Amino acid sequence: MCTSNSYNYLLGVSMKFIKILVSSLLIAFSGLTTAQAGEFLFTSPPREKPAEGKAMYGPIADFLTRKTNHTFTYKHPDNWLSYMKGMRLGKYDLVFDGPHFVSWRVAALQHTPLVRLPGKLAFVVISRKDNAKITKLQDLAGKPICGHAPPNLATLTMQDQFQNPARQPRIVVVRGFKNVYKAMLNGKCDAAVIPAKVYDRLNKKDEKKQTQILFHSTGLPHQAISASPKIPDDVQQEIRAALLSPEGVAATENLRKRFAGGKEMVATDKAEYEGYGFLLSDFWGFELDEDETKQPAAAGK
Repeated sequence: MCTSNSYNYLLGVSMKFIKILVSSLLIAFSGLTTAQAGEFLFTSPPREKPAEGKAMYGPIADFLTRKTNHTFTYKHPDNWLSYMKGMRLGKYDLVFDGPHFVSWRVAALQHTPLVRLPGKLAFVVISRKDNAKITKLQDLAGKPICGHAPPNLATLTMQDQFQNPARQPRIVVVRGFKNVYKAMLNGKCDAAVIPAKVYDRLNKKDEKKQTQILFHSTGLPHQAISASPKIPDDVQQEIRAALLSPEGVAATENLRKRFAGGKEMVATDKAEYEGYGFLLSDFWGFELDEDETKQPAAAGK
């Protein structure tokens, strides 16, 4: 027979065992929750200095970490080559950049555009009115044109108008579209390619009206944030909703001020970005299959 002391001893051992078992289960469940929480990399082109990039995009990553219970870390690319290599290899989970890159990722990496800046992106090629040798776009074949270095969207849009690579204008790289405009006026090149909105603003200030438009592109969808398939669909929906919320508007304030005059972002989807990836086809690793048909993204008007 089991004595009272023996019973109490066995009961004590059993209770200790139950406590250990419960603690182990809690730790296991805690570990499972941690394992299920994703860690995602957020990036954007190296258009800013590292400190500026961190100040602009870091708050967005921190905000999404708080809102989704997943970890988002901002990674500033060292340069354009590393940025494009990382993109080709699918290293980035959440990316903010131009429509040509967004479109390429949709086609090649199955990214999903979530939110974009409002409005359209259009570009103009301009020349000086007093340059009698340059009166139409085709006159620029083989001639110097001021602009940003590819893969800048304005430059790629212009180059797409010259299907023969041997006939494309020579790019004189100038940083900053205002400086591109000034360089052309100062005779550094025969023409310039800049955003249409920038041209409208600069031309309005030019009392002499020294320039003429040789080409005006149609509008492309604005810059957007896209998500890779590594981010689950439900988390993608959380991200979209979070970025469009009042808190998200605050988190994206610096980004929106720089690229959209402070205007709030809007929801978007894959359909808006179909067909623009072809603009990157001259870059190694960015070729698309033939069934990715060319859209009139850069057509003039």
